[in-house]
Amino acid sequence: DRSFAALQEHYPTPSSSLCSRGMPITAPAPATPREQPLTCEVARIDILHVSKIDQIEHAFSARLFFQLILRGGQRDDDLLRGLNEPSPEFQPRPSATWLLHQFHFPNALKLEYAERKVTKMGADDLHLILRVDGTFLQHFKLHDFPYDSQILQVHLSSHCANEGIAPVRFTWSPLTVKLQRPTHFALKDVWEMSKPVRLDLET
Repeated sequence: DRSFAALQEHYPTPSSSLCSRGMPITAPAPATPREQPLTCEVARIDILHVSKIDQIEHAFSARLFFQLILRGGQRDDDLLRGLNEPSPEFQPRPSATWLLHQFHFPNALKLEYAERKVTKMGADDLHLILRVDGTFLQHFKLHDFPYDSQILQVHLSSHCANEGIAPVRFTWSPLTVKLQRPTHFALKDVWEMSKPVRLDLET
């Protein structure tokens, strides 16, 4: 990602200066990037509400909740830096808050964050929490209209590319992840929600 290379230019190189007694003081070396990508484990995805399905505009509106885990994140001082500050700055070893702010929704036409925070859970882990209200682009197949069946998809991605200076990878386990569809479906007079929520990971 070109933005990482541009940001890296703003970091000074190590330099030396003299204190009042004439003793040389060497500035600490800047942090180096991590050798391995940070792993974000998908723990929970809830579809809290589906408020609109527009087949003409090929879009739907929904409120969603995401919970991801950085295992052992509380033992990493770099990840804890500036916890939940509103405008986190990039570092070669970025904070969990900065990583959270790199998540985005490629198929979102409109998006509002109802909640975006990092929380400490248990003795070791950091949890990344997202609650969003959005309108999402979805190509509907209307060949069988009005008795058609559609799939509603939401894409969550990260700006931290595998080839970048701070790569992130998503993982999940079918034994631990929780996928929840709405318990009360507001559009049940028009649509029948027949299939469970499904999670697919892409690299």
